[in-house]
Amino acid sequence: MLNKFKATDILFLLALNILVGTLVYANDTPIAEELKDVLIIGSAEHPDPVLERVKNLEKEGVLRNVIVMESFPVQIRVTGPSMVIEELQKMPRIISPSFK
Repeated sequence: MLNKFKATDILFLLALNILVGTLVYANDTPIAEELKDVLIIGSAEHPDPVLERVKNLEKEGVLRNVIVMESFPVQIRVTGPSMVIEELQKMPRIISPSFK
């Protein structure tokens, strides 16, 4: 009787492990997307909405390899999915007159 429960428990745990692994893999969409490494120019505002958005996306794990260069406006090198990069590049921003 005890061996029957052990065998049933092992089969249940094995099936659960396979199922959970499949669900996690199927929901992991950023892996399937093409990643880009780009330089994004921030806004001449304070606080910079572009920089704030990048920081939030980095915390969420969407962007990686975030390097913020101390310039005005800020220049940010990031790696992330194409859709997110395009969103960041299309954000409205104020251009500094001294930036060329």
